[in-house]
Amino acid sequence: MGFLSDFFLARQLRKGPTLLLPYIPDPAAVLETVRLHAPEAGPYGDGLKAGDNVWLRGPIALTPELAAKAGIPLGWQAAYVAGNIDDETGGGYDLPMALTAGLAERLKGQVHPREPEPPADLAEVTGGRPVPVADLVESLADELPGLTARAVAEGVTLLTCEGSPVEILVEEDEDETGYTICVDDGVTGPGLIGTARRAALVIAGRGGGIARDHNGFLIRETD
Repeated sequence: MGFLSDFFLARQLRKGPTLLLPYIPDPAAVLETVRLHAPEAGPYGDGLKAGDNVWLRGPIALTPELAAKAGIPLGWQAAYVAGNIDDETGGGYDLPMALTAGLAERLKGQVHPREPEPPADLAEVTGGRPVPVADLVESLADELPGLTARAVAEGVTLLTCEGSPVEILVEEDEDETGYTICVDDGVTGPGLIGTARRAALVIAGRGGGIARDHNGFLIRETD
């Protein structure tokens, strides 16, 4: 029975998305971090339920034998594997991957078997009050000096900066104004995610909205 259990567990870890950690985690700290993504997250089976249909199984101790069967390099001590509770309900790979990738960023881990593609949308701000574009440019002067705005379409404004590939898309309609901090597809570079998160916090602070990163995690001042 133990052999079969290890076989199926190794297959799940190998398929992923799997969060690898170089230490034995504190379950309370993991739950607190998961709740930045899914506020109602709580215990479920041998792990956590994060959202309506996402199960985060773990922590799983990575013995050398189990790691070898799952194709995991030596040096990782614990793992969590994410998946859908009910495959027929839908959701696919995207939500488990977003949860795993966000946890890896915050818990100093790594995604296995493959890291997600670099995101184009780095952060977003939803809800809250609209902030006049001129005030927005002034408020973001420290993070993105030289921002200029141009109308893209009715109710859509793009803020760009010659000194940074980070752009801010402002979309207004009758019900709400949304802000997306983004870069062109495939653009990467040191500090871009940090800049986007700080910009999102500035916008949220001005309008009282909610700032989330590209994986759907709440952005905190300490991020």
